[in-house]
Amino acid sequence: MTKLVRPVILGIEGSRISKKEYFLFKKYPPLGYIIFSRNIENFSQLKNLITELRSINHYNNTLIMIDHEGGRVNRFSKFFSQSKYSAKNFGLTYENNKKEFFKNLNKFINFNSNLFNYLGINLVAAPTLDLFYKNKSDVIGDRSYSSKVEVVQAIGKLVIDMYKKKKILTIAKHVPGHGLSTEDSHFYLPVIKNKLSFLKKNDLACFRNVKSNFLMTAHIVYEGIDKNNPATLSKKLINDLIRKQLNFKGLLMSDDICMKALKGSPQTLANKSFAAGCDIVLHCNGDYNQMLSLLESVRPASSSLLAKIIKLFDYTR
Repeated sequence: MTKLVRPVILGIEGSRISKKEYFLFKKYPPLGYIIFSRNIENFSQLKNLITELRSINHYNNTLIMIDHEGGRVNRFSKFFSQSKYSAKNFGLTYENNKKEFFKNLNKFINFNSNLFNYLGINLVAAPTLDLFYKNKSDVIGDRSYSSKVEVVQAIGKLVIDMYKKKKILTIAKHVPGHGLSTEDSHFYLPVIKNKLSFLKKNDLACFRNVKSNFLMTAHIVYEGIDKNNPATLSKKLINDLIRKQLNFKGLLMSDDICMKALKGSPQTLANKSFAAGCDIVLHCNGDYNQMLSLLESVRPASSSLLAKIIKLFDYTR
């Protein structure tokens, strides 16, 4: 993997790589790409697209990511439904019918993993470890396994372990917890006023001892930790809470910096994220000019980050 690689994951505009995208990625190779519904015409086309993305710089270690949780977060919804497999449904069956739970979870993970492996996808933005709270934003809602820490922890661990056995890397999200939010961070900057002691006992506890390869930060201000910065841009939160108190040794990825919770240009937000302690920045909207500015402005990935990525791929081969 060349030292020119930028520590960003990008979404492309359509179902084909444009010439200008090709030459941009050739000059400034990103660490990987994220797949959305807009990139998918059919499975054969998507498989070819992913092969082409990998071939631009001939990397065996290119991250090909998909934000696919099951339930309503399904990037293949025009081909099949996974409404039965929402996090909420998994949580309910886990508590009420373990046999049915394991049957459904095995079916869900096996189906997804087989599809991902066929297509060339090696990284999934799951599990969602946000606690469910009543009367909060629907942005999480049925994407949460439960209002109980122990249920979220248990199912999250199973999902991570099962994907790992299928050679799929995972991103647990959204640390330190999105469930308390009354706003959708795709459109607004949420502010959570709960004290740190409450977060440690509840939301943050869901991420304790998590063995996911990656954690994804939330674009939320947690007043009990840092009143001035959302988690993605908070050095205090990342260093003191995620790295020290959670003792997370894996790779930290920002949520999508195109989301309206964050204000500023992509390049400014990316560099602030890196300064705060994020290892990788996610940029999803496929806007060519934004990607150009972003790739030109960020420093190449460190040798230590590249070594960690290569090591992650040891068990996916």
